[in-house]
Amino acid sequence: MTDDEFTEALRRLGLSQAALARLLDDLGEQQPAPTTVWRWADGRSRVPIGVGALLRLLEQLPSETRNNVTRKALRA
Repeated sequence: MTDDEFTEALRRLGLSQAALARLLDDLGEQQPAPTTVWRWADGRSRVPIGVGALLRLLEQLPSETRNNVTRKALRA
């Protein structure tokens, strides 16, 4: 996933970079530092394969299921 695809996927999902970091933490991954997520969006670092796969999967889920998965991360 390119940096532009990453940024566009976040926009479509209504997730901020901080919300994505919280979501990864909620899913059992260590929460990445804000600068790490910023580097993915800026193209300074490659988006990890698993993060790209997660975003693509989230986009495929029915909206109600997707909202249930992302709800906690969006609240903070």
